[in-house]
Amino acid sequence: LLHAPIMVSATSEGGTTGTMEGGTTPIVVEDHGGLFFQSPYLASRMAVAHYHLREFEIAQECFVALRDRDPYRLEDLDVYSNILYVQENRIALSQLAHCASKVDKYRPETCCIVGNYYSLKTQRAKAVQYFQRALKLDRNYLSAWTLMGHEYVEMKNTAAAMEAYRRAVDVNERDYRAWYGLGQTYEFLNMHLYALFYYRKAAALRPYDARMWCAMAGCYLGLDRREDAIRAYERAVSHHDTEGIATQKLASLYRQDGNEEKAARCYLRHLELRHVATTPNRPQ
Repeated sequence: LLHAPIMVSATSEGGTTGTMEGGTTPIVVEDHGGLFFQSPYLASRMAVAHYHLREFEIAQECFVALRDRDPYRLEDLDVYSNILYVQENRIALSQLAHCASKVDKYRPETCCIVGNYYSLKTQRAKAVQYFQRALKLDRNYLSAWTLMGHEYVEMKNTAAAMEAYRRAVDVNERDYRAWYGLGQTYEFLNMHLYALFYYRKAAALRPYDARMWCAMAGCYLGLDRREDAIRAYERAVSHHDTEGIATQKLASLYRQDGNEEKAARCYLRHLELRHVATTPNRPQ
């Protein structure tokens, strides 16, 4: 097919400007003679788009295919390392870090990959060291600031975490992860009003992400604003809360309010989500 269109569901690194259901922005690229399909850059952008949509398995398949075609390409491989980190795939992450170091150990992408590897091994200080090394190579490398903020949170160094997240916001104010990280840090300090401000920033950039609304709801509960919390949890459910956090919390709140029927529906929905999460895929 000489003119087959390729549909890419894309989001920007710091958020999305899409208005379609699910928060995706469809991009149609006319593939003239397969030239675009063979482009490593386009393949990489597709993988990153799937990552930001939390379609980790599809993104991983894209990155594996890309590495098979171009094993010396390092661009966006730090995103691939984030996927392996979330999946807790230590072996694959170790192999990726080794390969990236062999290609070029003085690239910020390589430093972030190695930092993620040490983070997965809970060697926090060494992970921070590699993220700092990435920033020495590129002071505006967004992922390094954000990942370093995550490490400082795990180390309970809230001041350093805030500084890292603020630097990430300075680099790209549309990076929802930095705003969300700031919210988590203030929530960790029980400063719910401040945390709510930053969670709202994150939700404005990623309104289709149930995690943002769950985080806001938790702050509303901390501020004793039950009605606002219920509305936020309901918004999370409407945006496919696959983790079941919102349904469980909503059921508890409805039950406390004496609304047994709504509570029962939420508990049933939560059980359905848990069943889907724990049931392995069966061949058709």
